[in-house]
Amino acid sequence: MKIKNTLILFAIVSLLLLSCDKPEFTNLADTDLTFPAPTNLTVTQTSPTSCNLSWQDNSTGEQGFKIDRKKDSEEWIIAYQTVNENVETLGETDLTAYSTYQYRVYGFADENTSAPITGTIELLYIAIDIDGNVYQIVQIGDQEWMSENLKVTHYRNGDAIPHLTNSGDWTSTNSSAYCVYNNTPSNADTYGNLYNWYAVNDSRGLAPEGWHIPTDEEIMVLEMYLGMSESEANDTGWRGTNEGSKLAGSADLWTNGDLVNNAEFGSSGFSFLPGGYRYYSDGTFYYMSDSGFLWSSTEYYSNYAWFRLLRCNSTTVYRHDGGKRFGFSVRCVRD
Repeated sequence: MKIKNTLILFAIVSLLLLSCDKPEFTNLADTDLTFPAPTNLTVTQTSPTSCNLSWQDNSTGEQGFKIDRKKDSEEWIIAYQTVNENVETLGETDLTAYSTYQYRVYGFADENTSAPITGTIELLYIAIDIDGNVYQIVQIGDQEWMSENLKVTHYRNGDAIPHLTNSGDWTSTNSSAYCVYNNTPSNADTYGNLYNWYAVNDSRGLAPEGWHIPTDEEIMVLEMYLGMSESEANDTGWRGTNEGSKLAGSADLWTNGDLVNNAEFGSSGFSFLPGGYRYYSDGTFYYMSDSGFLWSSTEYYSNYAWFRLLRCNSTTVYRHDGGKRFGFSVRCVRD
């Protein structure tokens, strides 16, 4: 009889346990931490307002993942109450630029939950081209500019931009093309590519979505915000006082001279670099570390378009028209 009563009691307890709801994870940091934890959490920005989380699943069987998120100094919230089993990457969208986000990722199976792993990312407002290159940006006055030279190799529609390494091909083309200084790929990492003006003007779009190549007038707006008078901005040749020094950046890349030694060097955040140029008549590369050349999208006439030049021995900015087959650097401004 004693054994029978014990079995009945055991059955009743078992039924009660089975009828209980599984715990709700109101905040995963408060749960039992008994499941194998994931590792190697990385958080990568994928657009101005989104990021991607990736981690290593260390479970021996099927498990899901749950995620807490914290923005700046706010409280932790449940970003995802349930993520599909064995999901090891997750996209976060509609975040806020210029904010810092922290994430806690937990593995779980039934009532068992792992210890959390954490990752942090500061979302900067950036531009991303069709090749996946990420560009930091800077606001100067009412304009938002890339603070890095363009290095995209495809138009916005996915078409490849012809990459011309041969000097004869470069000098003879009247269509879109780009090159890298001295045909040395590592130069593109630092200085970006050099484009002829036909690439700048191509209807397929050289700039990333939401961006465009600046007009001559938009560059003037930038120069005047930095201190150049309107009459100077509309002039040609060397203009202004120290606006060239303000526009330049990365002193270690420039040949030492008046540009770098000015007290306002680098103060705008535009960070233009001495990427040199490719000559239109013989395809030769010139003046890396000495000078930087910047295309505008504005045609002057026939085979010429407006550009800007910064040089190591001047604090001012040179404005003139140049042949469309020159290879110059490109910056973009937000639409």
